Parts: sequence; structure tokens; C-alpha cells
Amino acid sequence: MKILHIIDSAGLYGAEMVLLNLAEEQAKIGHHPVIASIREKDEFDMPLEEEASRRGLDAVTFRMLDGPNLLGAWSILRYARAGKFDILHSHGYKGNILLGFMPRSIRKIPLICTVHGWTSTDTWSMIKLYEWADSLSHKYLDAVVLVHKAMLDHPSFARKRVSKVFVVNNGIPSQIPEDIERSSCISGPIHEKILEFCSRSRTIGAIGRLSPEKGFDILLEAFHTMIAKGYDLNLLIVGDGPERRKLEEIIARRNMNDRVFLPGYVAQASCYLKHFSVFVISSLTEGLPITLLEAMRAGVPVVSTRVGGIEEVIGGGSAGILVDPCNSDKLAEGMCALICDDELADNLSKRAEERFINSFSSKIMAENYIHVYNDIV
Repeated sequence: MKILHIIDSAGLYGAEMVLLNLAEEQAKIGHHPVIASIREKDEFDMPLEEEASRRGLDAVTFRMLDGPNLLGAWSILRYARAGKFDILHSHGYKGNILLGFMPRSIRKIPLICTVHGWTSTDTWSMIKLYEWADSLSHKYLDAVVLVHKAMLDHPSFARKRVSKVFVVNNGIPSQIPEDIERSSCISGPIHEKILEFCSRSRTIGAIGRLSPEKGFDILLEAFHTMIAKGYDLNLLIVGDGPERRKLEEIIARRNMNDRVFLPGYVAQASCYLKHFSVFVISSLTEGLPITLLEAMRAGVPVVSTRVGGIEEVIGGGSAGILVDPCNSDKLAEGMCALICDDELADNLSKRAEERFINSFSSKIMAENYIHVYNDIV
């Protein structure tokens, strides 16, 4: 089966890693996945394409103007037809909107999308507008895939606007890749700074785009509470994004410059998990984050907000500590519990590893997607 995966990528974040893992597993079992990466005309930073090449995956770049670009949509469709693809698989707003409103009689090739999650936390924003248009496109698709079953309660699906909805859990390779295991992906000055920072004392870690829905401002307040109580800890937040200046202002105002490090975006950030005493997710909204699965696989104890599919993944709290979102005091309590009780941390991380192996490998994910494809072809 030939599958064209379509994504408008801003870096190697959760959706991109899901896509790469899925395509890699599909290739292993004899299918032919190709990644169609949408880029603006003047955008030349291409981490997704570079990582696809490193993994031996085929990728093609489509450059187009921002917005509802009909010519861009037609170029993708023309490529898919010429290549005789069996499935179009979109991973985000742009692919859904560009191709979803195109009548099936014109498109001809079955189109599905994976809803990786919703990022807007505002009543009104451009992202909110994209999400609205995206949800409208769903009823014209052949199938919609959600990455955890709690998403079925979202109004877009609870009102049954979509004819076929499937749930396929995200997955990552069951074994830690060799380069990450050996830390061979760590090189250069910024990596050395991260390692030196983590070596100073026990480190609490977080990985994600520095955007409002990740709740990193709440994490900083929780961390400040712990420091004020006398804990000797460091906090590393790996990622970049529009909230960086706001977070830097909080760090400076709380006099935590020597305790908190924001190194920016780094490739293969999961290399650093082995240096974390606790992994934290402070998000206000999530789908099923890949960073959570990576922490579970690495045996790092997790504290997370109770959002999206996270509660289901860590067994309602049996394999990690869950707290309500937007509550820095509860987040601090959760981190303190794991820092102060090594036996608790060890038990939770072992249960998390077991849950990951049994339900959240990329092999299981790929097999489930093939079932979805077969259902609509």
C-alpha cells in the first residue's frame, strides 16, 4: 500500500515524531510511506525532512504561500495521482483544510486525518479559527483518527459530525534507539551546557514547545515554591516558541537564573531523559504526548496534569502522579512526592514501563492504522 502522509511542520515536535515512527513501522511491514512536507516559499529550516532522510524514509517538499492555497492543494493531489498512492493521510490543520473541502469526486483518493490534539486555549485567536475550519473539514473526510478515546467527548465528535471515527493510540519504538541510548546524539556547546547543568544537582525536566497551552509558566511557579522550601534542584525546559520571553521574565523576577535553564530547541531531546529525576508535563491541553511515552520507556517517573489522553496512558495515576491543570501548588506537591520518596518514584516508573510495552509501541500503532486504511479503501 502506498501512503502519502501530509504535514505542515514547525519542527520535530509530537505530531512529527508520531508521523516518523508510523512511517518507519509501515516501511518495515512492507508498505510504501512518503512524507509530504508543506513549507512556505521562504522557509528553509527542514528538521522533519532531515530526520526522515536519517531514518531512510522518502520525503517530498511542497512550497506554497500561507493560507488557503488552492494551487498548493492541487499540486499535492497531482503528485499523489501521478504516484498512484492508495491513501492520503493528513496530520494537521493545513492538510485537512487544503484537501478536506475538495469533493471526493475530484480528489478520488481516500483521505483520512489524525487529530493529534488541540492547542488553542483562548476564546478567540488565529489558531482557534484554524481549529474551527479544521473541524468543519472532518465531515468531508473518509475517516478521522483520534489519538486517545477521551477525545471522543469533544463537541466535534460527540455531535457525530463525522461518519467514521477511529481511535489509535500514539506509539514510539519499544526499544530506545541506539544513538539515544549511547547519547551519541549529544554533541556541540549547547549539549555540553545541558549535561553540565544536569550534573549540578537533581534535575526536574520538561520537553515541549514554549507555547501557552504547555503551561510552563505554571511549572515555573511550582518550581519556585519548591526552591523556596529549600529543595536543591534544577529545572530544565527543552524547547522553543513564542512564550520564551515571558518565561525568561518569570525566571528573572523569581531570581531563578542559576536554577532554570532554557536551552531552546535541540534535536533528539529524549537523550536527556536519563538525566532527569522527574519528568513533568504541565499542559493545559494535550492529545497523547510523545514525550510522555518516551519518559515511560526510559523509566523516568512522571508528574502530569490530568488533560487529554494522559490519565488513560498512566492508568488513572497508577503509573504516575496526576494533578489538575493550572494549579502550581498541586504540581509542586506532585514533584515533591517523587523527589522525597525514591520507592514511590521507582514503583511508578516500573508500572509505566509495563504499560508502555503492552499498549503504546509504534508497531502496535502501525498495525492499527493499516486496519483503518483497509476499512476505507
